Amino acid sequence: MEKLSDKKTSIFDSALELINEHGFHGCPISQVAKNAGVAAGTIYTYFQSKDELILGLFEYASQQIKNFVSSKDDRKLNFEERFFNYWRNLSEFYFKNPSIHGFYDQFLNSPFNSEENQNKPNIWHEWCYSFFEMGVEEGAIKKINPVILSIMVNTNVNSIVKVRKSFGKKLAKNNLDLEEIPNLIWAGIKK
Repeated sequence: MEKLSDKKTSIFDSALELINEHGFHGCPISQVAKNAGVAAGTIYTYFQSKDELILGLFEYASQQIKNFVSSKDDRKLNFEERFFNYWRNLSEFYFKNPSIHGFYDQFLNSPFNSEENQNKPNIWHEWCYSFFEMGVEEGAIKKINPVILSIMVNTNVNSIVKVRKSFGKKLAKNNLDLEEIPNLIWAGIKK
């Protein structure tokens, strides 16, 4: 993705917050523009429609996730350490960026996630697949399709982040340690 202008980044950030709070239908272009501090016409400089904005947001969110997680990946570590770092880093990103987390989850469960869109390259998904493929090639994890590994790990991280957000106090009160989950997953995939 090309370097974004400050206006376009403001538009994305505004739309992400509105969509996270109110869903796709509760995110009118006029409100996105107002919250971004730009004229509504400015949005149409970058996007022909709200649908195009939402598809652009998906690319933007994917890029942000990939940038954060990949920048913290240390290929000098053994793959087990890299796996647990991946888990922590993706969780950290979602906690620090709740609007991206909420948007991404909504997008994947919406009509915008069409077969046509799924067939387009996605920088985050491709990075995940290559990450798990390295683990298979190094002999650290079982010969499982990297797409399956990515789906299994990423959906579990997503679910745990949602559980921690919704039930954090209850988890603490009951002394439940969700860190057992990545350990269980690692035990299931390691060679």
